[in-house]
Amino acid sequence: MPVVWQACIVGVLAGSVGLAEIVTRYRSDPGYALKHSLAAWLYVGFNALAGAGALILIHAFGWKFGQSQHTTLWRILVAGFGSVALFRSSLFMTKVGGSNVGVGPSLVLGELLDAFDREVDRRSAKKMSDVMRADKLDDLDPELVMAALPVLCLALMQNFSPSDQALLGTELVKTRHDKELTPEAKMRATTVQLAKYLGSDLVECVLKNAREVFLKPSGVSATVIKEAKKLTDQAESDAIERPLQSS
Repeated sequence: MPVVWQACIVGVLAGSVGLAEIVTRYRSDPGYALKHSLAAWLYVGFNALAGAGALILIHAFGWKFGQSQHTTLWRILVAGFGSVALFRSSLFMTKVGGSNVGVGPSLVLGELLDAFDREVDRRSAKKMSDVMRADKLDDLDPELVMAALPVLCLALMQNFSPSDQALLGTELVKTRHDKELTPEAKMRATTVQLAKYLGSDLVECVLKNAREVFLKPSGVSATVIKEAKKLTDQAESDAIERPLQSS
């Protein structure tokens, strides 16, 4: 097979690796990152070029990876799936300030890929920030949002992994018990955390379709709820004192 065709195949494989990285990193809405961020496609393209460059080096050094048969196939697979590892390797380590820095292809490729990654991250974060706009959370009770929104969003998910649920739950509990944040700030942080794991479109849809669940009680309703709570507390107190008096 001509080297040109080998390079094309390697480019597709290495580009697919970069595409998979973006989908994995931005699970909340990978489609948005790919549609609205040029940096995402630059990331994919740079991975493809890295794969083609790895193939050129493999041919230049005559590497066969210990194989006597199907050498071309092995070269394509190694260059396609191992190019990032190859170019992120370091020739030697040097100390800069108080940290060790690898000197080699990794220094250049790593910085470029990180720059693309940060740009995609910024655009994705901008999209997710729409879920905490004032017009979408206006008149909503922060406590009701923090309590009911995660339950409703997770109830709609069919394939949300237990490990991700545990991570999300930890973040939500930490936010809810943060004493330095106001209830409104906690509510907004909750919507963003849910959007990060489940997608902003889902969170916005639940806030819209189940809005009555999150609404603040009216003045009359709030008074009724307050008085009912007093009666309940009094009844519980009487129930505790009655056995003590009889004894």
